[in-house]
Amino acid sequence: MSKELELLRIELNKYHPELLRLEKNSLIPDPEPMFSELNLLFKDDERSCVVIRYGYEKKYRCIFEWDDCTIFEILSDDIKKLGEILLSWVYEKSVPSKMKVQFPEITFGIVAEYYEKGEGVKGEFIESWNLIEKYYGDFSGSWSENGQDALRLIKEMRKLGLDEELRAGQSLWFFILSRSRRHGLHKDTPYIEITFLGNNKMAVKSYLNGKEKRKQCEVTYKEYLQKEVKELLAKKIQ
Repeated sequence: MSKELELLRIELNKYHPELLRLEKNSLIPDPEPMFSELNLLFKDDERSCVVIRYGYEKKYRCIFEWDDCTIFEILSDDIKKLGEILLSWVYEKSVPSKMKVQFPEITFGIVAEYYEKGEGVKGEFIESWNLIEKYYGDFSGSWSENGQDALRLIKEMRKLGLDEELRAGQSLWFFILSRSRRHGLHKDTPYIEITFLGNNKMAVKSYLNGKEKRKQCEVTYKEYLQKEVKELLAKKIQ
């Protein structure tokens, strides 16, 4: 695969020699080498594209990022067109609204709109709540009551605009709130973890000042949970 990616890099640079001026234009180790040992990276300032070649896919998987956040992704074996997209995104740093006209085949999500407005973190947070709402909405069978409790609390919190200030995530069945810019909690990252127990009950575990606290209460954004979230909101975005 590395030889194939290197040949792709040579072809792309031949079509668009401007790419040679980028900060990075090289093969790099795959951080999770399950299907591929090397990836192809084009990067300049906050714009980048990682090209991955998985053996089970017939086309190149190309992930386009802005400040390490995925803005759009395509599968392509059209080297000339891929070069045009690379040039526009990484080298020219075109905004999504312009690229929608230039490349109508690309699908941009809500995060792209926020990055274009200079509110990337807010967009990432809102999208995390969209995903968590879908996650609990898919609960069925014996888990459906827990899912409905979760959705009720999520909607209550979103009405207050908390989806613009907190990241929502899940680990197994836990609902996790943090001020972390990216998914995944690092050591000493403040967070609130909620377990929905059924019968309108939830267990709230918080880790906010180097200490862990736990409490069971009704599924509602009042009193105890509201107090803990207010304390979490005082933390800096990490």
